[in-house]
Amino acid sequence: DELKKEIKRTGPNRYKIRLQTILLSMQKTFYKDILKTLSISSRSYYSWIYRYNKEGLKSLKHYSKGGRPKGSSKYNSKIFIKLFKELDTMQEYWSIIKMQKFIYDTYTVSIPNETLRKIVKRAGYSYKSNRPSPYKGDKEKQETFKKTLSPMWLKT
Repeated sequence: DELKKEIKRTGPNRYKIRLQTILLSMQKTFYKDILKTLSISSRSYYSWIYRYNKEGLKSLKHYSKGGRPKGSSKYNSKIFIKLFKELDTMQEYWSIIKMQKFIYDTYTVSIPNETLRKIVKRAGYSYKSNRPSPYKGDKEKQETFKKTLSPMWLKT
């Protein structure tokens, strides 16, 4: 009950995410689901659980080591929840560019490639690479290549 009240009193910030992590953990939610839902790393998860068990809520509230500088934009977690639901229903891999287009079309928010790639990777999703598929393993293409190859030393 104390955690739920504290979550309601707190605005949307890092402290609220820490509280939600502890609450979900106490509700016996599987930790990988917590990481995916809140878009946090396993290192942060274990650090917050450790600090909460050691010193309680005050250790989570006054922890200001690192983090985003003031004034930086943050992305609403609803964007990623909707994206992940869309990815769950699809039968194909999406590229980061396609995910960016989906987010922009839905929310008119532009998210940089690297930021989106890290969030998708951290949530446990795969994405389609921008590189073309290699020809390795295709026997027909290999045989065609061998037939067209005529080294100079074989000619008499």
